Amino acid sequence: MRKLRTALGGACLVAALAGCVGTTPALAETGNTGTTKVTVVADENNLKFRVPTVIPFVAASDGTLTGPSATTTRIENLSVFGLKVTNVKVTPANGWSHADNVNAADDSIRWSLGPKGAEVSATKANTTNGLQIASQLWNMTYHSDTTDTDDIQLTTAGNVGRVAQDISVSKQVGSVTFTLAPGAHTTANASDEDEPDQAAPGADADTSDKDAGTPPAADENQPAPEAHVPVGSDEAK
Repeated sequence: MRKLRTALGGACLVAALAGCVGTTPALAETGNTGTTKVTVVADENNLKFRVPTVIPFVAASDGTLTGPSATTTRIENLSVFGLKVTNVKVTPANGWSHADNVNAADDSIRWSLGPKGAEVSATKANTTNGLQIASQLWNMTYHSDTTDTDDIQLTTAGNVGRVAQDISVSKQVGSVTFTLAPGAHTTANASDEDEPDQAAPGADADTSDKDAGTPPAADENQPAPEAHVPVGSDEAK
């Protein structure tokens, strides 16, 4: 079931087209003609896009995490202009430790997500200000009938260690907040999110950067993604 609501944070952010509001200064002209410049700008506080409702990992006996396929785990641009993800912030939940070394403490998890080639380490994004994004792989073109360029497919991978909690049922380990803005990144590979997350000494081996684009087979029943739309829009009614 799809959820519709407006948000500037939490599970993610928002987007739509808006003009300049305010008093327009008048310019003195001579003669019998006058020229006025016309501009347009996107209101970054009123964006429209959709993010996944949940990213469910399945843990193997060796701690390896298998996530949903990238084709079903997407950020979708629903705006008439291009968007870019500018920040990814991870917030742990239920006592889970997000760390490179999953053998250092009980209930430790190490995972990553993002477009293939620019995955974000949850450990690095687990900070007060999150992780700034600069890669072009986090760009989305305007909404269209094709998902090749206006969606970001999120590859996922990771591992857990010293699990003391009961995970015989789904347990939330944290949440991820995506911050979006109008426009596009111009840098191909210049930010920290492009660097493969290296395991700390003693950490379990993680294949997230080696084969993060390989989707798991059983994923067809993933929950529908969550949509973020401006209040009063047609989709919110």
